[in-house]
Amino acid sequence: MKSAALLLLALSAAPAAAEAPPLREAYARAAKVLDANLVGAIRNADIAPRWIGDGARLWYQRAGEGGPEWIIVDAATGARAQAFDPARLRRAAEAAAKGDVAAVLPVSALTASSVTLTLADRTLECALPAYTCTSAPLPTAMPDTGWAPDGRQGLFVRDHNLHLRVRGSDETVALTDDGAEHFAYGTLPGTSLMSMPLMRSAAPRPPFGIVWSPDSRRFVSTRVDERKVAPFPFVEAVPQDGSWRPKLWQPRIPLVGDAEKGETEIAIFDVAERRKTIIDLKDGWQLQGSVFHWSADGRRGYGLVAKAAAKAVGLAEIDLETGAVRVVLQEETPIWGRFNAFIYSPPNVRVLEKTREVLWFSERDGWGQIYLHDLETGRLKRKLTSGKRTVRDIVGIDAERRRLFFTAGGTDADPDPYFIRLYSTSLDGGAARLLTPETGVHLVAREPIGNAVPGSAATAALSPDGKRIVESHSALDRAPVTVLRSADDGQVVSVLEAADVSRVAAAGWRAPTRVKITAADGKTPLWGTVYFPPDMQPGRKYPVIDAIYGGPQVTNAPTDYNEAVVTMNPRSRAALAELGFIVVTIDGRGTPGRSKLFNNASYEVFAEPELADHVAGIRELAERFGNFDLDRIGIYGHSFGGYTSARAILAHPDVFKVAVSSAGPLNFQGFYPVEGLFPIADYGQGRNVRPDPGAVPSNYRQLDLMPLAPNLKGKLMLVYGEMDENALPSVTLQMADALIKANKPFDMMYLPNETHDFHRTSAYYTQRMWDYFVEHLMQREPPADFRLEMKASSPAPGF
Repeated sequence: MKSAALLLLALSAAPAAAEAPPLREAYARAAKVLDANLVGAIRNADIAPRWIGDGARLWYQRAGEGGPEWIIVDAATGARAQAFDPARLRRAAEAAAKGDVAAVLPVSALTASSVTLTLADRTLECALPAYTCTSAPLPTAMPDTGWAPDGRQGLFVRDHNLHLRVRGSDETVALTDDGAEHFAYGTLPGTSLMSMPLMRSAAPRPPFGIVWSPDSRRFVSTRVDERKVAPFPFVEAVPQDGSWRPKLWQPRIPLVGDAEKGETEIAIFDVAERRKTIIDLKDGWQLQGSVFHWSADGRRGYGLVAKAAAKAVGLAEIDLETGAVRVVLQEETPIWGRFNAFIYSPPNVRVLEKTREVLWFSERDGWGQIYLHDLETGRLKRKLTSGKRTVRDIVGIDAERRRLFFTAGGTDADPDPYFIRLYSTSLDGGAARLLTPETGVHLVAREPIGNAVPGSAATAALSPDGKRIVESHSALDRAPVTVLRSADDGQVVSVLEAADVSRVAAAGWRAPTRVKITAADGKTPLWGTVYFPPDMQPGRKYPVIDAIYGGPQVTNAPTDYNEAVVTMNPRSRAALAELGFIVVTIDGRGTPGRSKLFNNASYEVFAEPELADHVAGIRELAERFGNFDLDRIGIYGHSFGGYTSARAILAHPDVFKVAVSSAGPLNFQGFYPVEGLFPIADYGQGRNVRPDPGAVPSNYRQLDLMPLAPNLKGKLMLVYGEMDENALPSVTLQMADALIKANKPFDMMYLPNETHDFHRTSAYYTQRMWDYFVEHLMQREPPADFRLEMKASSPAPGF
């Protein structure tokens, strides 16, 4: 019977297979447009402008035909010119350094008459146009030391304690003596989700959790007491050192419901006086990060604070002498207070010390807006932005002319609310001015949020005199263009760069299609992005793959060229389209970038509203385009996308037939706390601590996928990395156990030594994921003689 069924299946698939191109050729094309293989393929898509003096000129580095080039620009006219002859400068630099210089000239500063090169052991000051260089040695590198801004003193960790060294001296001074294992200074805690790479590496590194004041007189230290936090075991089954006995690593990671989660100590150190002062946070406030602004007189620091589950957020003023804290302004919110609608982006908060004001981000009117408050009293002075749109980022402030520059999304009435534009508005009130009328996504370099790094504003998009601003814009089918604009009215002064996308085109990459659909509620407009197969034929049905993330903290459907070519999560969208799938991504209810109400839809129920929107959206698109095979729908995702893809096939088994779920938190009672994104765990009777080992918080039961295991009908592959701290391997195995108990067949891929980023870095995982959809959704045999080659890429934190 089984053989007959397979024969019938093969016969039913035969016509489609005959029409389709050979799969090995499709795999080869897919490899060319794979995100990892297109990293760096877009040249001059964005630039890092560095302003000279008050902003009369700027310079930047670009990719030229013969190698890197350095361009200097007259900000008034936009006139561009080569700053110097790279080959001639290299010869001069090598003569001065008496040896080879780095492959790319390490230009660290540039003016019309000089250029500075910073090598590993020396700096070279080269005069232009004479091309004469003088060499000055740099101090010996000490990779274990974090140097103060003045470069004269630095900190390192020895035996869990902080030690101070002075440049040019062999003597060191112990600043602390109470450091201990799991309560060490300068060490990332297990809750950082970065413990495993650090524990497995013997490379020296500077202290973590240290922020110096700009005057180098003080620093803030953050450490977590994990001595009572239970260890979390990771087994390295294939040791990196080539040995055969597995190794056990045990970072301290608390789980939901644990009584001991680790107390954080934040202290100010006065270096000259060798004095430590604990910052005195009260009333349940917790510092978010560290001090981000230091007062000019060196007496006060400012930091962002929040209470449990971000039910309240505030700005704290810290007395650097006594450690006393005054919460300048605070705001309570029923659901998830935050400092930017996109939590991976920098906070939209700025201290304007000279005028004793603070710019404050709030969603109190239902949209992300910027408000101006009095720094002394916290009193609201005025609302600076308005309308049914959410501010994305503060990108610059012209303090002299009291102008705020910011980016914001559109409204639901616009062609696309995910298009980003640049605006300016007066700190004294009045309507915002649109500076970028072109349709699409405008990306502007953000200024630093504080003054902790001297000179960092040199890379800001806004010129120091507030007269010019640099930004780039693109759309899915329009390559990025970087322009210099007037900061007053947005008029383009000059086009600095038109991105070179010839390598992307040569790889065969094709732009996806932006779509507007309606949510499952029948009224809410949604937007998505669809990657279609090449040469799609009218009337022919194609299998559909839903590429999903679904977390409440990021959007997923690309809107600009860069993001469409190299997607963050999940990868492989363009590649899967080349294999013959229609690949759909939808930003459903529960994701950010629009109203707070839209985002809040996922707060207690997480993925269910978005999955309903995906089902409704795919059905609507099937009616619109006619090529969607609704009997062959698959889904895949990583991290939160691993959860949503697994939930899709379990909660909607008649819709989704194949799922690849990688690194997903498939239950939350066995996970580390994610309070803020979700409510505080509730075990009943006001208890937040687990009453017994097997207890499940009542408000997390509906998030647990294990009870849904009996629903499985289609093909499910669970994938996890052995060293993944972001998505604990135990949770995937707990899901596997539930499927086994339900007597459900499933597939599992175990990746030795892999961390959370394997969906971007593992060619093996990527090819097997392709194979899984080809075999079970397309119903064809993957090519046995193909081996995916993938460029190495740097891990990306977060998701």
